[in-house]
Amino acid sequence: MGLLQKAKEKALEFTEGELANAGVVKVRELLSRFNEAMPLLEQAGCTPSGVDVDVGLPPKVVANFTTSEVSEEAIARITAENPERTLACAILNALAKGARLQKVVEIGRLRASTLAVEIGLTPVLKLSFVRA
Repeated sequence: MGLLQKAKEKALEFTEGELANAGVVKVRELLSRFNEAMPLLEQAGCTPSGVDVDVGLPPKVVANFTTSEVSEEAIARITAENPERTLACAILNALAKGARLQKVVEIGRLRASTLAVEIGLTPVLKLSFVRA
């Protein structure tokens, strides 16, 4: 039996309630990891302006930051001092990269406004631009 077939059979074993509970458990795990990262984010001056939580399989936590808060120097220092804090370092490095990209990417008369880091199965960095 192939791996895909095994996965399909396992998925059919779950009831709808079990899937919902699994989604809630995963969201709690993500939020716990995110909360552990918050002190370093705040130390770097990167306090989220908002957080969105998507409950599902896979769950997602999306933290939104304003571009003006990102200091590459502070991020470099904090990530060098705390390499064991992998989620915090990943978020901070993503914010630094996003801030650099927003400075060089031009989209008509739009200006950089926010960066969003999606924490989930596959991390995603989102750059937002608004009318100037």
